[in-house]
Amino acid sequence: MAIHFTNPGRIKVFLKDPKKKGILKILKEVFVLWTTRKEVPMYYFKHLYKKEVKNYKDYLSTDLNNRIQRSPKLNKQEYTSILNNKLNFALYCEKHKLATPKLIGHNFGKSFFLENGICEISTLNQLMQAYEAIFQSTPAKAIFFRPLSLYGGKGCFKLSKENLQKKLQLEYENLISGNYAHTEVIAQHPEINAIYSKSINTLRILTHMENGEVDIITSSMRFGAKGNVVDNTSSGGLTIGINQKIGTLKQTAYFDIEFGGEQTNKHPDTDFVLQNFKIPYYKEACKLVKNASKHIPNGMVGWDVAITPYGPILIEGNEDPSLYISDILEGGLLKNSKMLKMIARI
Repeated sequence: MAIHFTNPGRIKVFLKDPKKKGILKILKEVFVLWTTRKEVPMYYFKHLYKKEVKNYKDYLSTDLNNRIQRSPKLNKQEYTSILNNKLNFALYCEKHKLATPKLIGHNFGKSFFLENGICEISTLNQLMQAYEAIFQSTPAKAIFFRPLSLYGGKGCFKLSKENLQKKLQLEYENLISGNYAHTEVIAQHPEINAIYSKSINTLRILTHMENGEVDIITSSMRFGAKGNVVDNTSSGGLTIGINQKIGTLKQTAYFDIEFGGEQTNKHPDTDFVLQNFKIPYYKEACKLVKNASKHIPNGMVGWDVAITPYGPILIEGNEDPSLYISDILEGGLLKNSKMLKMIARI
């Protein structure tokens, strides 16, 4: 994604960043990228201008990022139609016995598809009665609602027995005017809860599928923050790279990379030091996404995986895996041999 100078937020971050390189060095590096890649490198001013970035040539250009994303060899509609719709994904995973949160129900506007069939809900009282019945008839302690067409954690909310009345009053209009998947809230591994317990904190594992073979290109982990129930960086969360060989967190986590990427080595809510934290069931999570890739053989997928006390579980798959974020966390994807293998296809 190119930086447009009509965006005052990113300009302000760049101009005020005390960690930026000297002006002559910036001009030299911009000129090198401009002449070698035949594109105005506006992406340089999102992260590559920082003193810490020595290998600026190892990062994806805007043009290459876009070509990867649009490549018909990597993204096929017959597979992305499963990935892009949270209901399709949940139903498909259940059918093929891929570990995923249990689907409690879904709704298309006022039509709610619950355990007893279809019911039309037109009042708040009817909605409350329906979910009181769900909590009575199932072991679910909480239910997570996700809009089928929104991304980045937008519109998501968690319903529990304790907050049922208050939360449904707040979300009633959104629910009956939208389309949502309703899934059982999973139990998170206690070691991950110790870092942040108010959201399910997920791994993002990037895979490349070709001729039946699956490569894991890179992986990272996201954590919610500031009381949020989602872990997306666009909703205030933080993200950090993973040492793939041993399944431990790297040293530096980032907030909102799009706007300068404030850095930290601790979770802001708990002061938990992130570096070298060993992710429970990391090898099993990698095995799970490789299996999922064979069931949904899109060329490129960013899999979101949660870790329960009993093992990994798939939350969703993304045809747009946020390569820009992976690029920063990896320290330049163009030095990753598995990434180069995928790029060679396009």
